This record gives sequence, structure tokens and C-alpha cells, in this order.
Amino acid sequence: MTARRWRGTFVYLGALAGLAAVAVARFGGLPVDQAAAPVPGSTVPAGDTGGAAGGSGSQGTPDPSTSPSNPGTGSPDTSTVTVAGDVAQTPYGPVQVTVTFTGTRIADVQTVQAPSGPESSQIAARSTPILAQEVVDAQSARIDTVSGATYTSEGYRESVQSAIDARG
Repeated sequence: MTARRWRGTFVYLGALAGLAAVAVARFGGLPVDQAAAPVPGSTVPAGDTGGAAGGSGSQGTPDPSTSPSNPGTGSPDTSTVTVAGDVAQTPYGPVQVTVTFTGTRIADVQTVQAPSGPESSQIAARSTPILAQEVVDAQSARIDTVSGATYTSEGYRESVQSAIDARG
């Protein structure tokens, strides 16, 4: 009887470990503030916050508020650039977007072209605002497919990725 109880506990713990591994793979690990929780065995010299040139970033990680041309300066990169993505051909028509970057962040995504058939235009009108918000939230083209708009979602991802690649 005791062996069965332990077996169930191990199965349960294995399932939890599997779910945790999937969650970490999908969403990444928990953010750790290295200044608040130093790594055991490591030392930080007095007055050093771990950033470049005395910046406030964590060790080894660039401060997202600095300009790529002036790392560690503390001056935010606020340049706004809009880049047109490539036209992605889908079975129901072309999909093209423009992506607006503020600094290194994606600020906005606008649909330039979407499938325009009778049913396709309704699907595109429903799905493209959702896809745009997903891109802004994810800050990448790695977004979920909108149910019922599989081809539009795939074309949208392709066009967004090409704009991100063109931006560099």
C-alpha cells in the first residue's frame, strides 16, 4: 500500500516538473534582479552596479533605455522608424504590414494589405487588430495564430518578421 502511495507522489511530481519545463520553455524563466539577489559565491566591487560605464543595468545585460550608438550613457533611444514588411502571399490574397519602432521596441503595427475576398475581408478585419496587438505585446513575430484566420496569421507573421529583419 505504501509503495503505491509513493508511486502516485512521484507521478504527480513528474507531471509538475514537466509542466514547469514547458512553461519555462514557452515563457522564459522568472526575472531575477541581480542587485537584490546576488549569485552565491560572487562578489561585486563597491560602487559597481554591474552595468557598463557605471550604468544601472544588470551585469552582462545592456540597459534597454540606452542608445545602441551610446551604450551606457543613460540617454534613451527615442528615434521612431516605420519599416514596411515584405508582401506575404497566402492562398486567399497578399498580406503586408508596416512596423513602427520607437528605439528598439515595436510601438505599432499597421496592416497595409490583407486578403480581400468576400469572406476573407471579414476574417482579415476581425483578425488583423488581434495580430497587431499580439506583435506589440510579444515584441516579436512569434505570435499565436488567430482561430479561423490561419493563412492570414501566417502571412502576418512573415511580413512582420521581414520588417524586423530589415530594421536589424
